[in-house]
Amino acid sequence: MDRFKELPSRMKWSHIQRFYEMLQPYLKASPIKLSRPFAGRVLVLSPHIDDDLIGCGGTLSKHVEAGNPVMALYFADCTQDRIKEARAAATIVGFDQLEFLNYKSKTLLDHREIGERLSATISSYKPDMVYLPSLFDRHADHIAVNHYLSESCRKYRYKFTVNAYEVWNTLVPNVIVDISSCIDKKKDAITCYKSQLDSNDWVDGAISLNRYRGISSGVGKYAEAFMSYSSKEYCRIWERIYAS
Repeated sequence: MDRFKELPSRMKWSHIQRFYEMLQPYLKASPIKLSRPFAGRVLVLSPHIDDDLIGCGGTLSKHVEAGNPVMALYFADCTQDRIKEARAAATIVGFDQLEFLNYKSKTLLDHREIGERLSATISSYKPDMVYLPSLFDRHADHIAVNHYLSESCRKYRYKFTVNAYEVWNTLVPNVIVDISSCIDKKKDAITCYKSQLDSNDWVDGAISLNRYRGISSGVGKYAEAFMSYSSKEYCRIWERIYAS
């Protein structure tokens, strides 16, 4: 059976319903509130250059402050101008391991070799945790990266923690990280994405969401929210939601 033909490029309401059905057992528990993220080797998957720091730039900064290795893998629209923006932003946050793939935006599902390229990175880098946009973020490329991660984990039985972050859609978090101490660093990093700020004020959007997460959780003035699961459990949720 061709799994790619079954995979939707956009999330449907039926997928959202399945998602909440999956989450029902967890909704009675309050999210874990952290002053700093759990330690370990970090791999952050960013479908586009800026997704990573919009969604989890504060948490990545805290990983760097704690001495955790951080590597970012970017998939689409890696033009020379945007690569320069990514390097400038990453320097502000404090990590310098960056890898760029050469795909066009909204085409990631058309390139099946991405799965093996992702697997090669995971196998060589050996992360303890992987950050990526949540499995119901509404951009087709964000869904695609989730698909490739799920396929890789199912095929190679990787064991790490998956931390899904927010970009286009909010999520139902089970982990909240206080980023109050590094919110200015996150602002400065996102400001490096000049090519993207012309059409959307991502600084205001991201920081406003972080402020809301801080207020609603009580963890601090600013916070980032995550769906955090083992790789096995995250892939089980993915299969349950997107299975036809």
